[in-house]
Amino acid sequence: MTTTTLPPSRPVTASAQAEASSAHARINIPLNVENWKALEAETQAELMWFHQHCLDDGLSHKEAAQALDYDQSTVFRVLKGTYDGNWRNILAAIRSYRRIHAERLTIQKNEFVENSITRMICQGLDYAHVNNSITLIVGESRMGKTASARFWRDKNNHGRSAYVIAPAYGGTKALLSEIAGCVGVNKNVSIVQMHQAVLRAFNKNRILIVDEAHRLLPNDRRVNPVNLEIIRDIHDRTGAAVALLATQRFSTELNKSEYMFEQLLGRIGLPVRLPRKVKAGDIEPILRQYVPRPSARLIETALLVSNELGRLGILVETLKVASRIAAKDKDKVREEHFFKALAVRKQMMGETIYAAK
Repeated sequence: MTTTTLPPSRPVTASAQAEASSAHARINIPLNVENWKALEAETQAELMWFHQHCLDDGLSHKEAAQALDYDQSTVFRVLKGTYDGNWRNILAAIRSYRRIHAERLTIQKNEFVENSITRMICQGLDYAHVNNSITLIVGESRMGKTASARFWRDKNNHGRSAYVIAPAYGGTKALLSEIAGCVGVNKNVSIVQMHQAVLRAFNKNRILIVDEAHRLLPNDRRVNPVNLEIIRDIHDRTGAAVALLATQRFSTELNKSEYMFEQLLGRIGLPVRLPRKVKAGDIEPILRQYVPRPSARLIETALLVSNELGRLGILVETLKVASRIAAKDKDKVREEHFFKALAVRKQMMGETIYAAK
């Protein structure tokens, strides 16, 4: 496939030439789903995937053009939605590249492990997306919410989902900037312009996943929850699904000031509450990544770590240290390496509660 068979039928604008000629600049083209509205649904889906893939992987204009075997100007107009050539050829090029990309992912190590907790999170995301509703996923810190959400985005719905982490500070502009950056919208404009551009990047086929959503709560109950209202506005005006990942504090505050958050509460179609205690069945798949046949002693200790020392996050960190200890010994990871790693952690923290027996 070459560009000589698909010449542009109208002059390329100066701004398009400037964007396309910047070979090493990362793609930052605003997504406007309205520009693809006349195309077939399957074409829109593939375009949406490729657009989000370029943003998520930080592809340059040159890399995106090489991926589809088109020139940079053509790819720019495709992503912008102003291309008037043969969309079927573009669709075939994206699908071909997508197959190659999927094959590359299979040879990369994936540390995500499925268990009952991750299944609950993924089911909540599925529900929100299918029903174009808002789901609230609440769980203790380091329970796997982030890893599960990113896995779901990449494995099941990459391209249609926009994943952002609510900023720790900065207010409304910071939140809109995070979302804008995720969908390729210009962040160097006014809040009103940014908000309007963000709305154009969503429709009923997309989902916005907001991690650390408890940061969206106002510090003062007397203050209007503007950040939450922005998220609700995206849902209401575009039909996009929304998933809020948060700690228990978020749910508690919503219910404590129900009158203040009634508009949001009334739109939560499925609240997912993760269990407070991790079960053996949830950690065994994680352990087996490192130790194929964990003993009862290892499972018991790992369960204790997961429920008292910092949830699943600390367990995974300890297993990674065990892996490094094994590598230094030029050995495969064994149970003794886990207990050594645990002992190192306790020694550094001055803890003796979980001393290996």
